[in-house]
Amino acid sequence: MALKKAQIERVPEMNTPLHTNEDLVRAFLEHVPASVYFKDRESRFVRISRSQAEKFGLADPDLAIGKTDFDMFSDEHAKQAFDDEQEIIRSGVPILNKEEKETWPDGTETWVLTTKLPWIDATGRVLGTMGISQDMTQRRRAEQELQNYKEHLELLVAQRTAELVRVNLQLERDIAARKIAEQALAEKAAELARSNQILENISLTDDLTGLYNRKGFLALAAHRVKLANRNREPFSIAFIDLDDLKEINDSFGHLEGDRALRDTASLLRECFRESDILARLGGDEFAIFVAEADEGQIARRIEERLSERERNSPPRGYPLSLSMGIVVSDNSQEEEVETLLKRADGLMYQHKKGKSKPVRKRSMGRVPRAGTARR
Repeated sequence: MALKKAQIERVPEMNTPLHTNEDLVRAFLEHVPASVYFKDRESRFVRISRSQAEKFGLADPDLAIGKTDFDMFSDEHAKQAFDDEQEIIRSGVPILNKEEKETWPDGTETWVLTTKLPWIDATGRVLGTMGISQDMTQRRRAEQELQNYKEHLELLVAQRTAELVRVNLQLERDIAARKIAEQALAEKAAELARSNQILENISLTDDLTGLYNRKGFLALAAHRVKLANRNREPFSIAFIDLDDLKEINDSFGHLEGDRALRDTASLLRECFRESDILARLGGDEFAIFVAEADEGQIARRIEERLSERERNSPPRGYPLSLSMGIVVSDNSQEEEVETLLKRADGLMYQHKKGKSKPVRKRSMGRVPRAGTARR
């Protein structure tokens, strides 16, 4: 009975309002990661979230009050947004989950997923519009990159298939040669089927960096390795580790750790061609399929680009450091991608063990020479 009485006596406290509606709105607008905004009937900003203010480059959300999209974006995007909002005010029909391209005065383009609704008061009067926009720029770029690679792969398959057809026509008079050509065509059809399976899988990219993920790398690199072995073309597999990611996360926070991962991905993109395959395998690990077999040149390219970045970038409180292992193929034997990755991983750890522990300040030194091996 004593317990039941205590529970009853606490009920009024639980029903007591803890926050006003304004407190809740202020907290929501202060911390919501998406861009939230309210506009009057003339499409002037009445209130925006802090995330929206940061996107506009404003130190205080209140600085946006009274401004319009024409003050923030290029005329192309601002006019479309204005027309959409005026139609919402006129018709009362919301816009739901619209993919919008935002164009900025400096020519930059970003993409957002936007929902806009009429802003109506308690009497039913339309005061303006309100909306929320979620950034999807990285996703659109990853989709475009995958589409470009798909088209490139389809072109390669079409070229190889055409070549095999020509060979088959040339060897029609020779029964033995015809059997060889037919076998080659059957193998190409199997490769095409496997390639289509790869292209149908949309879960191939890493959300943080926009590179391929482990699954995408293993699938695409396996296909390229088989083509290289068949055509006796050189290639290399590189395994790269971002040094001290855990310490960066512990000392500077996970946002800074994510920034270090994105910077590493950007640096690797600058070092390699579109025909190479770049991936973040997970955590601090990256892998690359390179259509060349000069491991020294590959390592120097990464080291020189990293040193250049360290010299020209503003201080970040720690050096961006990479450990590398590179396995070079001479086509003398065929090995699976997983096996090549494992060997490159071992070389990377040898490279890492040979380094001294970095001091937590901006470093101008060179990266030690990466571990390499030929098979």
